[in-house]
Amino acid sequence: MARYCIGIDLGGTFIKFGLLDRDFQPSPTFQLPTPLDWGVDGLIQQMVAGAHRLIDANNLKADEVVGIGIGTPGPLSITEGVIKSLPNIPGMENVPLRDLIAENMGIQTAIENDANAAAFGEYICGAGRNEGDMVMLTLGTGVGSGIIQDGRILHGANEIGAEIGHMIIHPGGEECNCGQKGCLEAYCSATYISERCKRLMAQGRPSSLGKVLEAKGKLSSRDVNNARKAGDALAAEVWEQAAYYLAIGCVNICRILDPDRIIIGGGLASAGNDLLEPIVRHFRTLHWKLTEPQTEIMIGYLAGDAGVIGAAGVAWTAFGQTEQESPAEEQAEEDQQAQQGNQDQQEAWWEKK
Repeated sequence: MARYCIGIDLGGTFIKFGLLDRDFQPSPTFQLPTPLDWGVDGLIQQMVAGAHRLIDANNLKADEVVGIGIGTPGPLSITEGVIKSLPNIPGMENVPLRDLIAENMGIQTAIENDANAAAFGEYICGAGRNEGDMVMLTLGTGVGSGIIQDGRILHGANEIGAEIGHMIIHPGGEECNCGQKGCLEAYCSATYISERCKRLMAQGRPSSLGKVLEAKGKLSSRDVNNARKAGDALAAEVWEQAAYYLAIGCVNICRILDPDRIIIGGGLASAGNDLLEPIVRHFRTLHWKLTEPQTEIMIGYLAGDAGVIGAAGVAWTAFGQTEQESPAEEQAEEDQQAQQGNQDQQEAWWEKK
């Protein structure tokens, strides 16, 4: 009988659902809107509805689902299964999400930080597959991160480790949403890139992005990259600066953790080599001269599915070792062992003859 874990990736706009079998083969995913004004009960209802839809769409029986893994923003307590706060979803303070989903579904459940889940997804099915140690940076509204060491997610003593986005790389620099100044996130997120361009234009710097902003009413990091490729000097400056600070972050990661790979994910990673090339170029310049760089920096493979795949992988890690075979499987295994035993006895008898 096939066995699966359900992955749920809880985001501020959408909730994504998918399956992962015991061989780490993922299913197609789908998403439902995140109900921002339904309260805790409404959010749980939406997550449960999506999980049931996933089960029904794949014609699964209850005993074919080993567990559920949920990737969620935080802060949270992984051991207690509690979301302490979700800034983008009102009313989500000290919510025992793990137990609420487990009770409603009747399936054992685990939760994990969303960036950690995305990193684990790339580790088991994506750009980090078959690697030893890996770090992932997710570049979007902020800069998330996950660290995988010896096949395990690194959480830290207080379960708030691996927050590389809040590593200070420019003391006294730009103010970050976390309250510190000079964080990596304050220089390298997709949000910062577009906001930096708007700020410089407001200070009188000329740019073709002014027309884009006037036409659309907003700017995206994609707009900045397109302007850069078209020869816009301000866009090129901001883009290069973000790559430079990302390279500083990568060098610091190497000095502390020495991973096999650093994976770049999140919305900004859709720029592909436009982002990777300047990061690697600055990384090689900034890297120490004692040895050649051994860590490979690359763009993730799984894009928007990394989190949901990783969440299901977290469930396999938590519950796969305790998976119980069905009575039919146990009987089949006993019959196979008995048949093998009879065959061994016959071979031994013929050897004596």
